[in-house]
Amino acid sequence: MTTRLTRWLTALDNFEAKMALLPAVRRYGRLTRATGLVLEATGLQLPLGATCIIERQDGPETKEVESEVVGFNGQRLFLMPLEEVEGILPGARVYARNGHGDGLQSGKQLPLGPALLGRVLDGGGKPLDGLPAPDTLETGALITPPV
Repeated sequence: MTTRLTRWLTALDNFEAKMALLPAVRRYGRLTRATGLVLEATGLQLPLGATCIIERQDGPETKEVESEVVGFNGQRLFLMPLEEVEGILPGARVYARNGHGDGLQSGKQLPLGPALLGRVLDGGGKPLDGLPAPDTLETGALITPPV
């Protein structure tokens, strides 16, 4: 009985640790319109230049399409997708990259550190050299105030 209880408590501790890493609330909006390459979403208030994620269906899987806020009109955001848009459906969920939806720290963040030495990345910080994403937790803003 003690072994079973120990395993159960260990599993519960692991679950609790994973739950602590999740954001408390994830605000999201919905995709309402697509005109050419510009997508329109409602339900979020984000600043120009903020990075958003749009969910898209790829068969049974849900994948993420990165996009950037390029304009707004009242409660509507205008988004420019930075990736393939095939599979995006009307009403798809749209949420801020940082998970809060409050616009704070939502500008473009790029990886930093020694793990980037010898690597080839695109303008969004994604690998072009066929290797996995750099193993670095440190990031920096693409646009910062001058020194």
